[in-house]
Amino acid sequence: MGNVNRMSTQGFRAESKRVPRPRWVRVFGVVALASIGLWGCTGTSHRSAPLPGPAPTPSAPSTSKPAPTTSQPLPTTTQPAPPAHIRAAFYYPWFPEAWVQQGQSPFTNFTPARGLYRTDVATVRAQIVDMQFGGITIGIASWFGPGTVTDSHWPALISAARGGDFRWAPYYEPEGLSDPTPSHIAADMHYLRSRYGGGSAGSVLASLGSRGMPVFVYNADDLTQAKGCDTVARWTKARELARNRYGETIYVDLKVFPGYTTCPGASAIDGWHQYEPARSRQNFAAAPGDGSYTISPGYWKSGSPYRTGQFLIRNRDRWRKNIASMDASGARWQLVTTYNEWGEGTAIESAEGCRSPVPSGAYCDWSGKTQSDFLTDLHMAPPN
Repeated sequence: MGNVNRMSTQGFRAESKRVPRPRWVRVFGVVALASIGLWGCTGTSHRSAPLPGPAPTPSAPSTSKPAPTTSQPLPTTTQPAPPAHIRAAFYYPWFPEAWVQQGQSPFTNFTPARGLYRTDVATVRAQIVDMQFGGITIGIASWFGPGTVTDSHWPALISAARGGDFRWAPYYEPEGLSDPTPSHIAADMHYLRSRYGGGSAGSVLASLGSRGMPVFVYNADDLTQAKGCDTVARWTKARELARNRYGETIYVDLKVFPGYTTCPGASAIDGWHQYEPARSRQNFAAAPGDGSYTISPGYWKSGSPYRTGQFLIRNRDRWRKNIASMDASGARWQLVTTYNEWGEGTAIESAEGCRSPVPSGAYCDWSGKTQSDFLTDLHMAPPN
């Protein structure tokens, strides 16, 4: 199975980092500054990420359109028991910062129907309604750690989801930049739970009951079995520390890597997933623990000419077939890459056109009559 180099942004992070081999360096804006709930081979993407560094000072007003109003309020219930099959989408709370990076403004080949929006409560609430329409009950939200730009936007995610059935889970990005110690990981998990209400009544952080808060891990630099097995050991220890130090239970879902099934302790990892959106589907339903099936609508990185380099053309018929295959797979996790990664062109959030030159007939407008075409197709095939 292929290995797609994933690129994400690094932004104004002051401390130096090891750059994983052979991943792209995570950069954002000026490279000289270089400075991250609901309930085998390594594949990575060129993910255009934002700033894991400290939150910047407020920038000039964005050109975003007003967030669409919803036709009905989010339903008000207590957190339900986790279902047998969970549909979730990877979500990126790094706007407006990520609209301008790598010498491009905006950093996307498409024209989002919402404009160049900010990650504010009104926008996120409308996005939650979108995702729920597609049967998505969890947003796996990028998180680079305390005090980072993504962390600064998490309060909007939490506020927008309150009073409804939608949940958030972290996509733990520091693992793709370094090898955090078990103690560091446990402290980060405690930070998330304590700051954003995990375990409390009415919490919108995901929970899998007695199995705890799910955390998806972007261990993108596990390019060898030895490296990956070390990650398994560190996260197994981190889970133990979280329980012993803080009385907290975490559900660990790691990204697959070469030979992951044969690592000592691999069967004790709760779940496994793949993040490789330049491929239209990834079937890991039979992975140890809770398996996953991931689908992608397309991949077209900002600034790249159409159909060059890493590229996945958007094709609605293929998308529909992949939804059906995902639904039939029996996988616990039905994953979508992504809801709103506009820099890599993997979003299923509505677009109204292309900003870059494309041939006649290219699929640039999937806004549909009232809802994104891709979300409509998900709506028509809910998880079994």
